[in-house]
Amino acid sequence: MSLTELLVATVLVSLYVSAAPRGVLLMLLPLSAGLCLRGLALVRLKRIGLAGPASRPGKLLAMTSLLLTAGSFALVPWLFSPGADLLDPQLVVRNGVLLAMTLGLTVMAVVCLAGRRLLALGYVALVLGSMAAHLALCDPQGRPLAGGLLLFLLFLVLASQRLAQFSLRMLQYQHRNEALIHYLETARADAEALNSKLALEIIERQQARQRLQDSRNQLETMVQERTHALEATNRRLQLALDASHICLWDWDLSRATMVHVNLARLLGHPDCKEPELAQQLLDHIHPNDLPDMRCAIVRHLKGQASDYRAVFRMRHADGQWRWMQDEGQVVERSADGRAQRMIGTRRDISDDRAAREQLRLSATVFEQASEAIFILDRHFRFLNINDMFLRTTGLTRDAVLGRPVLEVSQSQDIVSQYHSIAHTLQQEGLWMGELQERRRNGEPLPQWLQVSAVYDEQGTLTHYVGLFTDLTARKEVEQRVQFLSNYDRLTGFANRSQFRERLQRQLTLSRLNRQPLALLHIDLDRFRPINDSLGYEVGDQLLKLTADRLRDCGFNEEQLARIASDEFTLMLSDTGAGVALDNLCQLILGTLRRPYQVGPHELLLGASVGVSLFPDTAHDAQALVNQADLAMHQAKRAGGNAWRVYVPEMRAASLEQLELETSLRKAIFRDELVVHYQPKMDIATSRIISAEALVRWQHPQLGLLSPQQFIPLAEETGLICAIGERVLEHACRQAFSWHQDGHGPIRVSVNLSAHQVRKGNVLEMVERVLADTGLPPTLLELELTESLLMEDLDSHTTLMSALRSQGISLSLDDFGTGYSSLSYLKRFPIDTLKIDRTFITELEHSATDAAITRAIIDMAHSLDLKVVAEGVETATHLRILTDMGCDAIQGFLLSRPVPAEQFETLLAAQAPSVHESCSD
Repeated sequence: MSLTELLVATVLVSLYVSAAPRGVLLMLLPLSAGLCLRGLALVRLKRIGLAGPASRPGKLLAMTSLLLTAGSFALVPWLFSPGADLLDPQLVVRNGVLLAMTLGLTVMAVVCLAGRRLLALGYVALVLGSMAAHLALCDPQGRPLAGGLLLFLLFLVLASQRLAQFSLRMLQYQHRNEALIHYLETARADAEALNSKLALEIIERQQARQRLQDSRNQLETMVQERTHALEATNRRLQLALDASHICLWDWDLSRATMVHVNLARLLGHPDCKEPELAQQLLDHIHPNDLPDMRCAIVRHLKGQASDYRAVFRMRHADGQWRWMQDEGQVVERSADGRAQRMIGTRRDISDDRAAREQLRLSATVFEQASEAIFILDRHFRFLNINDMFLRTTGLTRDAVLGRPVLEVSQSQDIVSQYHSIAHTLQQEGLWMGELQERRRNGEPLPQWLQVSAVYDEQGTLTHYVGLFTDLTARKEVEQRVQFLSNYDRLTGFANRSQFRERLQRQLTLSRLNRQPLALLHIDLDRFRPINDSLGYEVGDQLLKLTADRLRDCGFNEEQLARIASDEFTLMLSDTGAGVALDNLCQLILGTLRRPYQVGPHELLLGASVGVSLFPDTAHDAQALVNQADLAMHQAKRAGGNAWRVYVPEMRAASLEQLELETSLRKAIFRDELVVHYQPKMDIATSRIISAEALVRWQHPQLGLLSPQQFIPLAEETGLICAIGERVLEHACRQAFSWHQDGHGPIRVSVNLSAHQVRKGNVLEMVERVLADTGLPPTLLELELTESLLMEDLDSHTTLMSALRSQGISLSLDDFGTGYSSLSYLKRFPIDTLKIDRTFITELEHSATDAAITRAIIDMAHSLDLKVVAEGVETATHLRILTDMGCDAIQGFLLSRPVPAEQFETLLAAQAPSVHESCSD
């Protein structure tokens, strides 16, 4: 309760007490009524939500006041006066006031307690009920009034309830309106504050927008500037990348993408797009380097290496493998430590690698060089030396490094030339020459020294680099070369150059002394076949033995010379062409004709000697040599083992030989070479089974020439290869013609010369000829000599196997006349052995020839080989060979070599009468 309410209640109570005699008791009435109304109003307002929360003491006070007020109203009528006094005219005013107050309080109580019906009814029953009962009991005349009072009060209670509800509703509306007004005013104030704030915010936003626009303009300006700067930086970076040949790569592992920059240029594909080339990246990496590259990446991704480094090869656009070096590092990792992004560079290190390799090789060359190398500073002090320097001089490294040249050198020659060498180096930058140095142990050290000056970029002299070669071995070699350049290593005789010097010197002496001079040109007979068949070691032994025999004849070293493989010369002064010269030539021939024993071989040689005389036929050295050579060839054409003295007529014969060679060359192209065929007869059937093709030369002027007249010349000039190919082609074509004409499978035999086999194209030539002529390979037989096969046993055996695998037959010609061992025979893939005519000619008179022939036939049959006997000219030969089991014969008994037309006549005849008549 507020202080104002207490003051008003006190004034009213005082006034009321002063007007009533029992005012003391009535003081409780307004006080309790006020308290009651106050508490009831608070309770009611709380129920309708118009007042704050009521405390528990306030509720108790309100209930207490209500009870006191009701009790007061119930007791006051009893205390004031009896019922008679109630209607007392003197007390009417006071009682009316009291009644009005009671009724007013009752109405107020009813209004306040409208929400609590039981409490309101209790209050009305207590107050009005007691008053009605007092009126009814005190005065019978007051009963109607009491009843009307009760009815009025009951009606008033009912009406007040409705009024209370209406008033409460109005109070609620009013409260709501006031709350709404307050809310609107608050909202208005808030709106005004918000508008003010919004206006401020608008102004701030405008200012912020302006600042933002300014910032944007400034940012755009900065972006443009930065963009231009970035573009310039990118251009500089691209130029730097182009200049440095560096490729940048960015690998996004989370998206499995990789971006390359400058990769196409690095690999030489400027027109190729980077993404397309990046997709083919693994195809450009060398397969041998790919595992190491992957291992390096995995090690870095797992954290085993701080960065990624790899060296590998990539294929360049030019097809070459270029060395690349990758360097990279993980720049982003996930929360669990997994690599998300990796950035690195790739550059071509091929040139760097080559440079490093060059430096390594240079260092290796410096240390491993066969020459002594040293480096000096500009004051000629030793800075570095290689191992060869130490090995050559015998000095130690500590005794050389840091010391001047003059202190290290032990030669007076270098000391005397030091200033001259230094001056030349400073002026020209290079000095070279031969010096005489000494080793540490005092031995002489001839050396070839070369020193060069080294300058820096500004042209300032900084170092000297020198090397020297130990000439000790070279001096010894020069002495040896001097000997070998003038003397033959094998025999110790003078060689061709020394021979010419001696010959020129001897001619000068002979002119001064007016003495004759004879030059003998000695050529060994049959040396080449022996050398080819038995090997060069046997040939060298023969030459040494020949030199010894010439010395044993009494000739000194000054007279003898070896000018070719098997050719020697002998100079004889004060000797004519009479008996002394004849005896001397006979002595030489007799000495060289004796058998030579070389290991297990007993060999027979001979010699052809040509003699030229000064001043009879020659007046200078060249003429002497030419005439002696020409005379020697005349002696060799005469059969060898003879000597001839040059006469002018020999030159004419030599010219004829030259003309014959020229004609032979033309004859090959003019098709003047014809082929004759000599038949071979099978002894068992007495029928011609094959023919040997033999060449003849149908010379336009000289007529038909035999092979002995031009084959040696063809061998010497190398024309034998072309002739042999022509003969093979003619023979195969003719054999195919006979086969087509129905003469049966007549096999044709063709000789292969040593020149053809050495040329190395026999197999290709035979295949081509067979393909051109159409002849079956089984109808071709190739004849080879025993000495030819022994030249290169392995390769010739391979060739024979290849020929035989095609069906071509192989025959070993002139068997028994060679120098090879019979143990090699089983290695030759041959089909037939041809016994040389030398064993057949005296077959009926020589038991030795018969025994050799029988042995050859038996041996051939044991090796499953056929045997053909050459040179069969008599029926006796045929009978003996038949008894020995020979398979076939060839010789004049059957026919001489005849042209193809006559050979066809022999085939047509095929008369067995020859064998039958011989057997009879």
